[in-house]
Amino acid sequence: MNRANIIKRQLEKAGKTICLKDGEWISTPFNACISHLWRKKTSSFEPEYSELGKSSLQYYLYIGPYNHDITALSEEAVAEVNGEQYEFKCADAVTFAGEVIYYTGILKRLEGLD
Repeated sequence: MNRANIIKRQLEKAGKTICLKDGEWISTPFNACISHLWRKKTSSFEPEYSELGKSSLQYYLYIGPYNHDITALSEEAVAEVNGEQYEFKCADAVTFAGEVIYYTGILKRLEGLD
């Protein structure tokens, strides 16, 4: 059994149901792990300046299966989980011996979308 399938099966057990949307295209639902990045020091992925000095940006770590290539998505693509939408700030493939075994990325929760 290869590593990519082992990781995919574990994501199916532990992950949340997610759909990727890119323009008119919508993926079939699949499971991926999404975890809130709560430390300001290590989760400041883009500069955010305000008059009050407070930032309410919320970032999340995405870990998804090998068969959903998030690196091929456009900049307008969003991930939808439980009715909330997230945009990808970065995406990367994790490889082992030249084979993609899973994808990882940073998501930013989008606010005020109806």
